[in-house]
Amino acid sequence: MTTKRELPRTPLALAVMNLLMEGPMHPYEMKSKMKERGHDQVIKIAGGSIYDTVERLEEGGFITAQETSREGRRPEKTTYAITDHGREEILGWLREMLAQPVNDYPQFAAALAFFAALDKDEVTRLLKARTALLESEIAGMKKGLEGWMGEMGIPRLFLIESEYAIAMKTAEVDWVRDLIRDIDALWMTADQMRMAEAAIHSRRGGVSE
Repeated sequence: MTTKRELPRTPLALAVMNLLMEGPMHPYEMKSKMKERGHDQVIKIAGGSIYDTVERLEEGGFITAQETSREGRRPEKTTYAITDHGREEILGWLREMLAQPVNDYPQFAAALAFFAALDKDEVTRLLKARTALLESEIAGMKKGLEGWMGEMGIPRLFLIESEYAIAMKTAEVDWVRDLIRDIDALWMTADQMRMAEAAIHSRRGGVSE
């Protein structure tokens, strides 16, 4: 007997439940469809994670097992379907995600907050390496997008998340290039940083939060 639990709010759970809104399917089929549609560019699909997600969704009453079948000596395959409760929950969460910005606390932003712990020249070198990697990723993603839309004729609606990912990476490259250009002007010595921190502390009235 399933018990109603809180919806696992992960990108993979979102993908699984949206696929099941198209119709019942088993986890292997879900994984194949995600890769066919390029969802693996924006959602981490690794190892048995999809099976773990399916199990959690079933335990929460968001999806239900319909039937189990076996072909020859291959492992059993269980087909799942979304429940009315699951459909209501996932659509509500989707509306919330589209309308409300959320701080995902990205690692890069955290690194920027503390990069002055490194030498300026090293920071510059690392940022240049980052832009090179991003540019390579962008080129690969654009090539894939062109192939999906051109050769395969996949409608743009099914690739919009890939467009978004390219736009975000492109914006990051532009911003990091500006940072590299300005790094000499903004950099401070340890003494300058201590003086700046003291001035900021003074302006705040010496009150620690």
